[in-house]
Amino acid sequence: MRAGVVSRTDAEKALETTKQIIAYLESKGVEVVVETDTALALELEDHNTNLQDLDGDFVITVGGDGTILRAAMEMRTAHTPLFGVNMGRRGFLSEVPPDGIETAIQRVLDGDYVIEESLKVKSWGIGLTDVFPDALNEVLIASSLPSKMLLLRLSIDGEFITDIQADGAIISSPTGSTAYNMSAGGAIVAPTVDALSLTVICPYSYFRSLVFPASSTVRIELLKPQTDGIAIIDGRSYIALKPGSVVEATMSENVTRFIRFKPFYSRIQKRLKHLQTS
Repeated sequence: MRAGVVSRTDAEKALETTKQIIAYLESKGVEVVVETDTALALELEDHNTNLQDLDGDFVITVGGDGTILRAAMEMRTAHTPLFGVNMGRRGFLSEVPPDGIETAIQRVLDGDYVIEESLKVKSWGIGLTDVFPDALNEVLIASSLPSKMLLLRLSIDGEFITDIQADGAIISSPTGSTAYNMSAGGAIVAPTVDALSLTVICPYSYFRSLVFPASSTVRIELLKPQTDGIAIIDGRSYIALKPGSVVEATMSENVTRFIRFKPFYSRIQKRLKHLQTS
């Protein structure tokens, strides 16, 4: 069996947990491959592998949801399941706490888990040469200046919906529906539902959010003259948009696969409880 490992490198506790994980895996006879930045931080030169080339029977990420988003965006082997260890504040995508890591790893080695497949969002800019990476959570269209509202024309499958003034718009996957989309007032979508969400941020109108089939194509056009925008994919990739730019999005042919021990609704309960007490 072969396992990949990727960790936050700016947090000592995450690196300590990563050392523990590597030692435990190797004690069980598992071949361990460590992502380059993580290997350098741990001084493990013989384990060094670029994140793009990281693969195995599963990949363990140690950090918060941002670490998982990084792995999901950069790994080429989309079929490799991710197993998240939560070292962050929320950890909705990474459900295993550090104090339960060895038990969780043993469950993976024993096959005692389920695979959850998460849709990703494919997006592109009409007439743009920039490459939009697939989004595990969301594609955000926003003004390049926080104080400026955008005038957006929204369409789905060529059917006009509305022109609306708002701070921006979010196209989210079911996984992303519990992230920025939920904070902006969008609906939570279960991962088994093949649907995407279109949610506007602080709209100057009655329209708020729409859930639509994942096979459909949503189109967002920037109508306001002299107001630049920006497309942000999973908070990691930034693409400048000029007035009149058009961004379209639909379901990607790629998915991200997660190793899960708890059902989706149990994780939602934890997420909502955290928001109520934070």
